Amino acid sequence: MAAGTIASEIITLVDDWPAAPVTMSIPLDGFTGASHHNVSAAAYPYGSKVIVYSDGSAAGSVIGFSTLVYLQLGTQDATAMAAGDLCLQGSATLWYQVTDDAGTALAATSGPIAISLSAMTNSYFGWFWCGGVCPQQYVSALDGTFPTEAVVIGPMSVIAASQEIVFTVATTLKNQVGYTLANQT
Repeated sequence: MAAGTIASEIITLVDDWPAAPVTMSIPLDGFTGASHHNVSAAAYPYGSKVIVYSDGSAAGSVIGFSTLVYLQLGTQDATAMAAGDLCLQGSATLWYQVTDDAGTALAATSGPIAISLSAMTNSYFGWFWCGGVCPQQYVSALDGTFPTEAVVIGPMSVIAASQEIVFTVATTLKNQVGYTLANQT
């Protein structure tokens, strides 16, 4: 059970995924559209990135840029993935494959992170939030709060995006996100 929460509006991610954003339009049916999100065959090249600008006009959204990346969910933990779950690299050979399962993640303290936009099926492809402000103007399911492992006080918080993975908003690096896995020694 979460000890507290942190509002999605105050989270900013640092994009550590390889590849530069491509010049393309936002998908016509949005980032979670059925023609390209949670699909068995990739509809976009692996690692495709799109930067979008939120003007703050949607309820709960903030002004700023967000980066979304097209990845494959390898496996997930026993709890079904939902919007807002934190994912890490899950394969040593498939750099674009992620997991929200701490037991199969490649690294506990370094490497890129991605936040799921919706529930997904193992081995399926879809868009993930990987940089900038929360893109809730484009993905309303990300609006709200993220559960935390500790009570949120001041600029520091520890966020549990799944039952096993937590990430922290560093107090020494303004607006930068690092992460650790729960129950690791």
